[in-house]
This record gives sequence, C-alpha cells and structure tokens, in this order.
Amino acid sequence: MLGKLLDGRYYITQVLGAGGFGRTYLAQDTRRPGNPICVVKHLQPANQEPSFLETARRLFTSEAETLEQLGNHDQIPRLLAYFEEDQEFYLVQEFVEGHTLSQELQPGQRWDEKRVMELLKEVLGIVDFVHRHGVIHRDIKPDNLIRRNSDNKLVLVDFGAVKQIRTQLASGYGSVNNTVAVGTPGYMSSEQAMGQPRPSSDIYGLGIIGIQALTGRMPAELQEDLNTGEILWQHLVSISRGLAYILNRMVSYHFKDRYQSAGEALQALQQLTASPSSYSPTNPAYPSAQGISTPRQTLPPHNPAPLSEQATMAVAPAAPPRPPAPTPTPPSSYPPPSRSDKLPLVLGIGMAIVVGGVSMAYAIRQSSLGAFGDGVGTCTVAVGVLNVRSQPQGSVVDTVSKGTKLALTGTEQNGWAEISSPAKGWVFKERQYIDCTSANPTVAQTQPSPTPVETQPSPVVINTPAPKPSPEKPKDKPKPADNGDSKLTTAAEKYQQGKLDEAIADAQSVLPSSPAFEEAQKKIGEWQQEWSEAKAKFNNIQQAFDEGRYVDVIIYASDSNFPEQRYWREKLNDLVRKATQRKADTEGNQETPPSPTQPETQNPKPNPQESVDPSPAATGGNPVTP
Repeated sequence: MLGKLLDGRYYITQVLGAGGFGRTYLAQDTRRPGNPICVVKHLQPANQEPSFLETARRLFTSEAETLEQLGNHDQIPRLLAYFEEDQEFYLVQEFVEGHTLSQELQPGQRWDEKRVMELLKEVLGIVDFVHRHGVIHRDIKPDNLIRRNSDNKLVLVDFGAVKQIRTQLASGYGSVNNTVAVGTPGYMSSEQAMGQPRPSSDIYGLGIIGIQALTGRMPAELQEDLNTGEILWQHLVSISRGLAYILNRMVSYHFKDRYQSAGEALQALQQLTASPSSYSPTNPAYPSAQGISTPRQTLPPHNPAPLSEQATMAVAPAAPPRPPAPTPTPPSSYPPPSRSDKLPLVLGIGMAIVVGGVSMAYAIRQSSLGAFGDGVGTCTVAVGVLNVRSQPQGSVVDTVSKGTKLALTGTEQNGWAEISSPAKGWVFKERQYIDCTSANPTVAQTQPSPTPVETQPSPVVINTPAPKPSPEKPKDKPKPADNGDSKLTTAAEKYQQGKLDEAIADAQSVLPSSPAFEEAQKKIGEWQQEWSEAKAKFNNIQQAFDEGRYVDVIIYASDSNFPEQRYWREKLNDLVRKATQRKADTEGNQETPPSPTQPETQNPKPNPQESVDPSPAATGGNPVTP
C-alpha cells in the first residue's frame, strides 16, 4: 500500500496501525497546496457478495456521515472525504499534530486535583457533544486523546464507531454483531466488554483516566472489590470528598449507577468547582477524602451577609472569635492617686472593680451557655440558609432555612453546637446564625446572685425581638417540598412534549431540601439517556425513509425497545404513516392495466361460429372473456 495513490489524490507515506479489520495510514493530499498530511483509514469487507457489499456500503456511508457531523466540533478531527475503491472503503480525516495523553500520564507521577478536574471537564465537553449526536465513542483512553500543539487543547480521535464498522464489515453477512466488544481493557466497562456499550460506558473510561492521573497507577494495577466489582483506589491518594464522589460514580460497576450522560457528569463537576465548600477537608481517618488545604481562618468571621445568600457558604470559619467579655482594665479606668496614704483606697476600689468584672464575665458566660443550650434545648435559625455539618468543620450533610427550630443535644466544641433535629449534625452557634434566647426563658432566673448582673441589659434586649419570627417561620418549611413536586410534574410534561432543555432546567431548580430532589436528579439522567436512544433510533429510521426503504421503516418502527416517549413516538408514528402511504403509492404505480381486453371486444365478427367452435386455441385466436 505504501506509495499508492488512492482516489487519485491521497499518496500513502506511512503505516500508523493495523488490525484484523483494516489499517490506518498517513498520506499526503496531492490536490491541496503544500500536500498537507492526512489520516486514511482502510476498511476491508470480508465478503465480496453483491448483497453483502450493498449492505456494507449503506452502513459505511451512514457512519461516515455521522463522523462528518461530529467533525464540526473543534476538538474532533474533521472528516475530509470517504470513498470506495476496488470494493474496499476508505475514510480520510484531518491529521492532528501533537502528543497523546499517555505521554503525560507517566507511571508513578500524580496530577494535582485541580489539573485532573480541568482534564475531566474538557473531555466531558467533547463527549457530551458526541452523545448529543446519538453516538458512543466506545474507546475513551489516553492514546485516543491528543494534546494539539497549536493550542494545547485535547482532541478526541479514533472513534469506536469506525471500529464497529470494521467488525460488521468483517462479519459474514454484515449484520450487527452485538457480542463483539470494541474498546480497550482497563478502560472498558463490564457492559461494553459484553458488546453492549452505552453512553455511560464512555463516562467509565474517562473516570478511569481521572483515577490514573490522580494515583499514578495504570488501570491494571488498581484492585477491585471481590463482592461488588467496584474499583478500590481512594486509599492511594488524598483528595476532596466531592471529586472522590464524582469519580466513584463515573466508574461504578453497574451502568445504572453512573452518570447517564456526559452532560450530567459535567454539570456535577461545574457545581463542585463553583462551590468553595466542596473543597472542605474531611475526617483525617479517611485519607481519600482529604481536601485541598484552605486556611478558613482567613475568611471574615463577622460578615453574615453572604452567609444568608449562599447555602454552601452559610458555615462560619473554623475558629471564629467569640464575643469578647467586657472585662474593663482597672488601671486605665481610674487615675492613680498621687499620695501613698491613699493606697488602701486604691486597693479597695481595685478589688471592687475586679470582683465586679469577674461577676460580670460569669454572668455573660452563664447567659451564653444558657442561650445556646447547656444541655438539651431548642434554638431558631436566624439566617436565610444554614449548613448542617457532619462534624465541626466537616462536610455539609443538610441545610436548614431561616425560622427552623433546632434541637440541641448540649454538646459543644470550638464554637460549634451539636443538634439532633431536624437533622443530626453540627451548626455554628454564633448569635448571627442561630437565636437561642427564646429557647430557655428561665436563663435570666438562674443568675440572680451576682450583683453586677443588673448592669447587663443585653440578654433582656435580645429576648424581646426573638419570639416574633420563631413561631411564624417554620410554617414556610413545607413549601419547598410542594413546590418541588410541582416543578418535577411540570418538567415531566415538558419532557413528553419534546422540550428537553426546559424540562432539565425545571428539574434542576428543585431545591436539595425538597423530598422531590432525589427523584428530580434521577429523572434528569433517565431523560437524557432515553432522549439520546430515541433520537439515534429515529434518525436511522428517518434515513431509511429518505432512501425510499419504506418496508424497513415499518419494520424498524415495530421495535419494542423504542423508548416510550410521547414526542419521539408521535414523530415515529407520523413517519410510519407516510412510509405506508408511499409504499402503497409505489406498489400502485407498478401495476400495469390488462391491455389485451380492448382488442378482444373490438372483434366480434365470428358470431355464432366462434361460440360453438370447440378449438379456438388451435386456430391461433384469443378466447373471449364473457
């Protein structure tokens, strides 16, 4: 093949790769200025029978047109040409100058978390484009990601769809053989290994690449749980809990447990990077969940404004300053006497001030302990949204809205208070976040003994505005649940109407506090997968209709696996009606009228004789049909 000129223009210069179904070459395009380099993929049918070649030709053309559409993406090589020569098929694609991602993923070298997330987001953006065209790449691996020299972007190459063509062209009758696995061991999911790839199979391969980059380990070096089949890798590296969760979901053993589309995984990553709280460090007992070290002490502890606006930021710093106890400094409060004979007076005044200050501090401390529940008590959320964490400075496990009553357990630690209801966890106990003054009204009665308590009106002043919002606010809590159900119902109807983007937007607007939140997230994945499958199948049926294969349209439409989605079902039914009508019209046009009947009726001369002639056929005449 070297030195051969294909299609009168592509001069083969080098062999790039070879397999059981064909070869890949470098070639020069002799009809373009400068003879630029391109990539030629050679697909060889195993059967030369005319019927098989016709099927192979139709399959090849269909897949080539799909690759041409995918080439509209900046990070996918453009399809320059496709042609048939000597009953063999060729694809010509753009040559990408650069190096593969494999050269960057050296064994033993670990990437930092930020770099891995940028890699995942970049590739997921490409894969999302591929999936939206109803295509599965089937072979996501470092060797198929090229870092382009011109702009340093990653380019996704060597689509498994081409390999799928090769497997089908190599089969005896060109039929689709789902048992042939297309992919690379280590990056190939279990269902893909059985020849049944799904969009989530591509997500699995990319997740493995992310784990490889973080750990510096090749896929073959990673261990698996013998009971579940899940990959064990988190003990090898310390990363944030958020990224660990995303990667674990990407590489889940069962495809139903993964993100059902690249868009869904990309959105999860974008939310992770957009939320600073996602990088909060986790319990050191779990090395795989240790986050990026962020000095939380540098955050302003006294600014409650953003905390009421952003749910993920409603936590206070790790060690915020407590309200300073008003302990006056006696030397600066009173001028020193000028004579030594006034020393007893000075000592007496000083002792009185010290006793008063200690009593005052004791009263404030007791009031603070009582206000925040020195024991079991209740408090009310005073900000718009407050995070509930698994432990002091731990990960967010829930959120509570303003006005919600919190049940304190009495356990406190470094400015945090443990609660048991409405969720179990820890909240920051500053007054600007939770109001506990109305929870224990008898607190003031517990501190009558110190005389200086009368100089502190602050607990009484704080008590007065607190009771008003506390009984009214909890009534608003059930509203998000009802609103979430309503939004999800509206989203489902829009999805059935064919408004996928609007449906996903409505489902994503369901708040995490709503009981409908988990169902909404589940529906988003199901809708995206079902939509992709329905679109791909409908496009194939539409192509058969455009090519005049109306019988194929009717056969394809009877597929019981076609998704039960109203929008695509209506489009399919309409296409079947058109195909049925076209088929009937075509068959009607092919019927010829019985022309011999007219000359028979115009020749009635042998009246009585022919009627009794027993052998008209012997004379060469035509019998008259009554």
